[in-house]
Amino acid sequence: MSLRSILLTALIFLGVTYWLRARDLKQLALVEATKYCKNLDLALLDESVALRGLKPARNSKGKLYLSRLYQFDFTANGENRYQGEIILSGRQVLHIKLAPHRID
Repeated sequence: MSLRSILLTALIFLGVTYWLRARDLKQLALVEATKYCKNLDLALLDESVALRGLKPARNSKGKLYLSRLYQFDFTANGENRYQGEIILSGRQVLHIKLAPHRID
């Protein structure tokens, strides 16, 4: 095998690994956002979350990780649409924030 083949194989492997992990984390964000909305008697709209940002950060122990920001839409009354966001550090939910919304 040539060095080029080895590098290409490694690059493909890393890409697939990243894609699978990102897909799992997006599913986790969706589950957590759904639970959070349900606990507040809100409805998650479109049954989806969208990745809006990645940024490197450090936890309290100094370990480097990627913080992921996902955005979702919700409603309190079925008429108005509001945005919320969920921030993940690995598989841990750091923060869920909802826009001010009308409660009927």
